[in-house]
Amino acid sequence: MFRNYLKIALRTLWRNRLFTTINVLGLSVGLACVVVLVLFAQKCLTWDTGHTNLDRIYYVRTQSPGGEPYNQTVYPLLDQMLRDYPEIETGTHNQGWNRPWIEYGSKSIQEPTDYVDSTFFRVFTFPFKYGDPATALLNKRSVVLSEKTAQNLFGDTNPVGKYVTVSDTLHYAVTGVLERLPSNSSQQFEVLMPAANLYDNPGFRENADWSNTFATTFILLKKDANPARLEAKLPQLVKAHYEPHARNSILKLAPFKNYIYTQNSSFQGLIYGSIVIALFLLFIISVNLINLNMASALPRAKEVAMRQVVGATRRLVLGQFWTESGLVVAASLLLSVLFAVFFLVPNFNQLRSENMQLSIDLSTDYPTILTVLGIALTVALVAGTYPALYLMSTKTTDAVKGKVSADPKRGRLRQNGLIVLQFTLAVVLILGTIGMREQLRYMKEANLGYDRENVLVFSTDLAYRDEELALSRGRTIFDRLRQNPNVASFTSTYYTPVAYQNNFNQYHPDGNQNQQVHLRHMNGAVNYTETLKIPMLEGRNFSDATLADSVSNAVIINESAMRAFGWKTAVGKKLRQLNNLSVYTVIGVTKDYHYRDLTDRVEPMLQWYGGRESLSGFLMVRVTDPAKVPALVADLEREFRKIPARRALTYTYLSDDIARSYQSLDNIWRMISFVTLIALLTACVGIFGLVTLMARQRTKEIGVRKVLGASVASIAALLASDFLKLVGVAILIASPLGWWLGNTLLRSFAYHTKIQWWYFAMAGALAVGIALGSVIFQAIRAALLNPVQALRSE
Repeated sequence: MFRNYLKIALRTLWRNRLFTTINVLGLSVGLACVVVLVLFAQKCLTWDTGHTNLDRIYYVRTQSPGGEPYNQTVYPLLDQMLRDYPEIETGTHNQGWNRPWIEYGSKSIQEPTDYVDSTFFRVFTFPFKYGDPATALLNKRSVVLSEKTAQNLFGDTNPVGKYVTVSDTLHYAVTGVLERLPSNSSQQFEVLMPAANLYDNPGFRENADWSNTFATTFILLKKDANPARLEAKLPQLVKAHYEPHARNSILKLAPFKNYIYTQNSSFQGLIYGSIVIALFLLFIISVNLINLNMASALPRAKEVAMRQVVGATRRLVLGQFWTESGLVVAASLLLSVLFAVFFLVPNFNQLRSENMQLSIDLSTDYPTILTVLGIALTVALVAGTYPALYLMSTKTTDAVKGKVSADPKRGRLRQNGLIVLQFTLAVVLILGTIGMREQLRYMKEANLGYDRENVLVFSTDLAYRDEELALSRGRTIFDRLRQNPNVASFTSTYYTPVAYQNNFNQYHPDGNQNQQVHLRHMNGAVNYTETLKIPMLEGRNFSDATLADSVSNAVIINESAMRAFGWKTAVGKKLRQLNNLSVYTVIGVTKDYHYRDLTDRVEPMLQWYGGRESLSGFLMVRVTDPAKVPALVADLEREFRKIPARRALTYTYLSDDIARSYQSLDNIWRMISFVTLIALLTACVGIFGLVTLMARQRTKEIGVRKVLGASVASIAALLASDFLKLVGVAILIASPLGWWLGNTLLRSFAYHTKIQWWYFAMAGALAVGIALGSVIFQAIRAALLNPVQALRSE
């Protein structure tokens, strides 16, 4: 029986090869997108689920009164919680602090390093390639490496028991090598070291108090522990141990399975967005398939009726239609998988960060594979069932006489509704694509409050082997730059406008502790404002010419900080930092400038004197003649090669750095553009099939019109006009919807462009052009048909 089904199905599909081709192409593209979206959603929904004790892992968050919780705590908190609360089984920090150089033989590497407690692998589950997780971090001078780092240092050999040199002088034993970390893990690291090593660092010891919140704290609760009851005890701990000024802090427990959502606020939106888009694409391609199947099935009413007359049951008729739709879906699924694996996934990976990379692995991605197979089976069943049931519900006498056609009202309403829905979405997506592109252009070209052009940024933190020699040669390099006529100005700085760190503290005017202002603070640099041409509202910049700036704790604030303190003039004002006895003197006020991208507002900021010029961070050089940049770069490279270092001197243009800071938004725009293209392609496939159906149904009408003298152009316009009217309705629906969504999206940016009228004109023109291109070919083809052939049966 199945062989008979298959033979008839192949003949039917070949006889209707135009519809078959349209169905396969539309389904292939749609299902390929669904495969990628389901794979992405599955990856996100299984984030951090590989840990054995996941349901008992919690992390501690800190919240200031009236503020939002954040994922840091004071460093001593964990040890105190372990002492005070028996319901906690164990816990660990996961602290970034520095990236020490690690050497083995002639090989030297510097990789992201996390400092964790010896109990880290009791809390989290990460598979080991070599070593024992229970003992790997017990010794202070031990180190656990990732598979990639171990490969770079030791090749394919087992390195456990071998010693590496850390920071030139310290010897650490390799006690473990991890298997490759899952890409959907929020914890990504290359090197793990015991947190006890942090106390060897004076800067860490100074900050590891009951005031500074910078530590990440994880706890593993016992099986019978109640997290809500434990959280209720934390206010007493804060009151007993925190510094007086920090006792208004609120501690909260949060399940680790939600950790990624607090690290990335858009993560949940990405998951829901991908699922919604996948469902919408499934809906559209399914309805397209049903409509086109109905169009090709109507001429088969006599065949279905004859089957019923000779005794075919409902199951047998359904089996025939299921076989036909199953073949179409199977061919589409095969093509969609090839399209997804060899085109969509590689291009998606280029647009996402390393830990968001997609891959298809039969051993681990079986939920995705089963989901896609289930979707394909459902689509095949639905697409085959509807036409079969419709044809079987008609009167057998009418069907045998060929008097069966789709219900004109219901069929037209279904078809027209689909076209309007498809093009409404398409126009909204086109508006979104145009709006995002213009917002990106606005941010890239906006006035940032400084001059980004003709500024070179050299990374001078080269891991020098002789710091004294580097300091001495650095002074020589700075003197050469001062004498270079092509150098307008330069500054040695720890920060550039795209590399500011998130360091904050509370400041208040000296003598008025009640007026606390939350300031971003950082090291300032001599000639920073001159090099970037940042206007000064009043006062002056830092100077190396005198020690006064260092002795007097001189600081520079921005315009927003001056407003936050309620001052009309700030030079000479005294400030104190919370929990710090030092008094700072304001020597200058800059106009507000954008030290981050334009997604965030300019915040009150303070810079203190960072010391004399050094080679510890970045060297920004403003040139007078861009044509002479190669000579300047060659001179600096020659001078830096005289300083033994682990890294070579590299440079970029500040303007390029600023453009790259919007790379993630650029990638989102590209993905939106691709989704828009898919929506348009799906709409084109549907409208092309429907206009073909209309041309077939109106063949005799077209023949009569041609006999009566109608031109090809008038007939083509007649067929196209009905569809263009529907596109016009879609544009009318999409325009206010797009305007509302666009304004909602733009308000998420601190600084944004405005929606212009031409966005709607361009989106409408594109939609009409695409619809016209889809319709006009078939319309002209139908109009060119020989009227004798059309009227032969009459």
